[in-house]
Order: sequence, then structure tokens, then C-alpha cells
Amino acid sequence: MKILFLTLAMLLHPIHVSVTGIEYNSGNRIYSIFVKVYSDDLEADMKLGPGCADGPFENDDERYGNYLCDRLMILEDGEKLSFKLLGSDSDGLEHKFNLEARGGKKVKIVTLVNRIMTRLHSDQTNMVMFSFDDIEDGLKFTASDTLRIYDIK
Repeated sequence: MKILFLTLAMLLHPIHVSVTGIEYNSGNRIYSIFVKVYSDDLEADMKLGPGCADGPFENDDERYGNYLCDRLMILEDGEKLSFKLLGSDSDGLEHKFNLEARGGKKVKIVTLVNRIMTRLHSDQTNMVMFSFDDIEDGLKFTASDTLRIYDIK
């Protein structure tokens, strides 16, 4: 009975959340990025704007990469890094993305921006686990709080 009640409650008040992991490898200067979002929210948010560039796109991975390029950003010393979409997977309910970005040799400041679904839902929460050398931080981004800055020493 409790499961039925919880299921009905979630249907009446959907959860608007994404999960992202960002891990920096200082040996090869590569950021490994994992993103998980709900498929219906992803498609609805993509209809609000194409992302970094207008189409047409040759396939869904190009379309998704273009969306993520606009909604998730890593900047080193103010310079936006380019992502490469390594792969994606969907089970119909969720989309999962694996990306990577190459960082610079010397970094003083890393800025994270997460605006996934924030124009779609005012109660959107984007959970991020960020790891860079000695820094390991769990972050909560919202529609009104989309930016974090780290001094890297």
C-alpha cells in the first residue's frame, strides 16, 4: 500500500532532477563527464532552444551534444572548454551521456555552469559531483543558482 501511495504522489508531483559527475584527470588533463536526465524533460527542454548551434543535425548524438554544450559548461580561467560526446544511452525513461573535455596546462580558476532544464522547471535541481585533484565536492544547482567557481592552486 505504501508503494502505491508513493507512486501516486510522485505522479502528482514529478521530480525535476538531473545527475552529473565531473572528474578531472591531471595526468592527461581530461575531464570525464557523466550526465543522467529524464527523457521527457530532455526533449521538452530541447524544444525551447537548439543549444550552441542551429541544426540540422545528422543524428541524435549531435543534437544531444549541441544541447549539452549550451546547458553544461566548464570554463578554465574564463575560457569555455569544448565537449566531445563519447556515447549516449536511453531506456525510454532516462538518457545517459558520457562526455569528455580537454583542459589546459596551467589552471587557476575552474568555473562550472549547470543550466540543464532550468528554463523548463523553476524547481529543477541539478546534482553534481565534482572532482579536481584535491577538490571533491557535491553540488546542488537550481534554476536560480547555476554557477560555481573554484580556485585551483
